[in-house]
Amino acid sequence: TVPIVFTFISLFIGMTMGASVVIAQYFGAGDVLNLRRAVHTAVVATVVLSLVLSAAGYVATPALLRFMNTPASIMPEAATYLQIYMLGLIGLMLYNMGSAILRAVGDSRRPFYYLVAAAFVNVVLDLVLVIVFGLGVRGVAYATVVSQGISALLAFSLLLRTDMSVK
Repeated sequence: TVPIVFTFISLFIGMTMGASVVIAQYFGAGDVLNLRRAVHTAVVATVVLSLVLSAAGYVATPALLRFMNTPASIMPEAATYLQIYMLGLIGLMLYNMGSAILRAVGDSRRPFYYLVAAAFVNVVLDLVLVIVFGLGVRGVAYATVVSQGISALLAFSLLLRTDMSVK
């Protein structure tokens, strides 16, 4: 599943980089109106794209895995992991966009802290869901989705509390 997941992550990083350039330009120019518009457009595009890609990725998972010649012996587990991951794409995308917006206006520390917190939650949930609850691959996928959702919530809770006016 790694090449498929990496492809999606790379797509999102490219999208967020483009948005952050536009946002940083408006922020630097002191153009509050266009700054807000750019942020809102980026967020709406992220939500819409994540829903579309989530649904498409979920449906396309078996075909993608067959295309990659996934061995039949691991196909059920790979499909389970990837489909759960696809359903949680919105967390990944929203974190990436939220952190890109924050970095564009000069805050690179808090997105990093949120990512560290999410990684810690992911590890703890992996252990609990796999060892304690015996969920196996499903548990690992749920842990990933939950931790990505937490990082997105942290980034957007900060954005909602932040005045997007220029210093």
